[in-house]
Amino acid sequence: MQTNESRAHGALDAMFREESVLDLYSWGRWQVPDGLVAALTERVDALAEDPRAALLVVDEHPDLRTPVPALVADVLGITAFLCGDVAVRSGSLLRLEHDLVRSHHADAAGGRGGPGDPYAGWVAPAAPWRPPGGELFRAAGDDRGLRRLAWELTVEILRALAGIESLETRRQALLKLYDHAAADHDLVEATLSAPSVPSGVARLREHWADAAEDDLVAELPELTGNVGYLSWIVDGWCAAHELLAAAVPGGDDLCTASSRLLVQAGLTTVPPELAVGVRGDLYAQVGARLPDDVRTWDATDWRGQVRSWLARALVAGEFDAARTWLDLAVRLTGVVQGLPGDAVTPEPCVVPVGEFQDDVRRLFRVRRVRHPLTGVVAAPTWLATEDVFPPVGRSNGQVRGTTAGGPDPAEGTGGEESGPGESGPGEAPDVASADAGDRSAGSLLAPADGPACARGSALAQATAMIDRIVGQPALVAVLRELVDMPAQDLRLLVTGPPDVGTDLAVDVLARLMTLRGFDGTAVWLHHEQFALLDADSAVAQLRDRVEGCDGERLIAIDGLDRLVSYERIGQPLAQELHRLISAHGAQVQLVAFGGPDGYRRLVHASPSLAAWWRVVRTREFAAGDFAVLFGRALDRRGATTTPDALLAAGDLLAATRASVTSRSGSTTGTEPGEAGRYAQPVDEVHNAGLATRLADLTVAAARRRTNWATSPVVDVVDLPADDPEPAEAEPAETEPAEAGSGDAESAGAEAPRHVQGAELGR
Repeated sequence: MQTNESRAHGALDAMFREESVLDLYSWGRWQVPDGLVAALTERVDALAEDPRAALLVVDEHPDLRTPVPALVADVLGITAFLCGDVAVRSGSLLRLEHDLVRSHHADAAGGRGGPGDPYAGWVAPAAPWRPPGGELFRAAGDDRGLRRLAWELTVEILRALAGIESLETRRQALLKLYDHAAADHDLVEATLSAPSVPSGVARLREHWADAAEDDLVAELPELTGNVGYLSWIVDGWCAAHELLAAAVPGGDDLCTASSRLLVQAGLTTVPPELAVGVRGDLYAQVGARLPDDVRTWDATDWRGQVRSWLARALVAGEFDAARTWLDLAVRLTGVVQGLPGDAVTPEPCVVPVGEFQDDVRRLFRVRRVRHPLTGVVAAPTWLATEDVFPPVGRSNGQVRGTTAGGPDPAEGTGGEESGPGESGPGEAPDVASADAGDRSAGSLLAPADGPACARGSALAQATAMIDRIVGQPALVAVLRELVDMPAQDLRLLVTGPPDVGTDLAVDVLARLMTLRGFDGTAVWLHHEQFALLDADSAVAQLRDRVEGCDGERLIAIDGLDRLVSYERIGQPLAQELHRLISAHGAQVQLVAFGGPDGYRRLVHASPSLAAWWRVVRTREFAAGDFAVLFGRALDRRGATTTPDALLAAGDLLAATRASVTSRSGSTTGTEPGEAGRYAQPVDEVHNAGLATRLADLTVAAARRRTNWATSPVVDVVDLPADDPEPAEAEPAETEPAEAGSGDAESAGAEAPRHVQGAELGR
């Protein structure tokens, strides 16, 4: 899929998530932190229970149980206003204002329907609230004291709504407006004394809008009134249409598009308010065309044409412009339907917002499967019985691995730089290397001659390796699917924390690549090796590395999200990698790794490159996963353990890893979502390495306790204290042969337990 490199600003990646998301088309998609809605609801409930709130009550409300504090009704109005008047929203929290006051709703559903039914995935409700206030001021009537209280509670509502990132700029603008008004004696007096009749309320709103400085009006264009707001909408919509028309052929010209947008809103004449706006020249042009469009109007045909045009904009990379076009088209519909009064929730509205969202999913969740006519044979239903071969090692742009028949004795470890999860001097091995390191190369069964046996051997080895992965069900499921259907092209992006079986996953995939004629090795590329290069050198190096693997070796990219996000070289590298994948097709097979938010960063940097990848997300190890690693480490040392000790060890390892990760992730300069994966130094806190070190400590303690038994049983008393603070000393296993050394024995026996626990956290 050939696309431009327009930045998506969250318009694509979060659409594929199940987490709590609030998507304002005018701002972008935002993943709502766990517990935030509950915390906001508690703040709102606390305000509603304040004795002051009981002085201002609403007796009738279309959504709330009445009587209800007017403060609750204004929470609805203010939150909706912060989202934007008739602004398009989607996501699981698309009716955020109703979620905040759900306990006060008259019905369990919480909120009314309307265009963009929640089940259709979007809404665009009218938000008539305007400063200085809504229901609180109406409940206060003409009482000056109650109006002061209404002002005070309105500001407290705005402060209670802190923490919603996508609304924060508008919230701060409103607070600034209230601070400015409080310092304006004339505006304070007008607010406290204006008659509470509709004309008085309208004039008071105008006074507040006039007092707003230009920077506030830029953030809150609704303050300009319905005519000014319409002008702002039309100006932005025309700019978005012109941008899309320049990038995507086949759309209507601006005059025709404007006319048809008004017709879909149900208008038969051009509203005069259009003549006095920024784009006033459109008034006469659209007026001349509108009668013909009314006479020949076909809503279904128009909706289909616009959907097709915006779909072409998607694949051209114009995510932001397409979303802006839709958002402002819906706003325009609601505003013109409400004229000469305030905007209304649009009805009818045939702007294809829901279809656009469907198209995003359709076009960018493609699962690419090769057709049988390409010549790739389907996988057999049988598997040979073979043991797993030793893991593939690697360094930047270099290969250390196994051939199709087993380990390559010519390959060594000396002098090569370790990759992620690779053991270097003084570092702990990964789970795969720890397991395989104790296994003799002679225990591997060489596959029999013949392609069928070799194929069965590769599949069996890959299956056995998958069985060794701990605590990553999503990753395991994808790898098993690839074993079942190895003919799929490999474009796999693994996002999540480090050291959770990714090295072993690369070994599995390298083994599967032998079925394509690859040599069973993987070449690793690391984002750091490109960081100091200029754009031309970085692109040339990437091209050399990828083309050097063409049809022969699997390519593994560590930190793909970081690579394409570098300020100087990120875009050129993303474009080149996209070109290489397009040009070389099945000859280039890739697996890449990124941080927990790696796919979001990739989409933000290059939507076209992001469209190639299938994404699987890994998770942090739980205590039970650490217990499995600990048990395996004990097995390799000829020891066993009690169930209680196994559980306690898992808990201790989980707490240690969490402590080390939190300290490492506190480094300044790390972008959100990066700390867990890119905390430095990563290699010193491997999950399997922690389990191995704990096994060394506990086996040594158990042997001392059992008078140097050859196969000791590790019990809870052999575990170090639960104190994961780092220390400088390296743990060392005390072997029976060293028992005669008084220094060695006393050093192991007398070392304080908290120091031994500290060693575990290194």
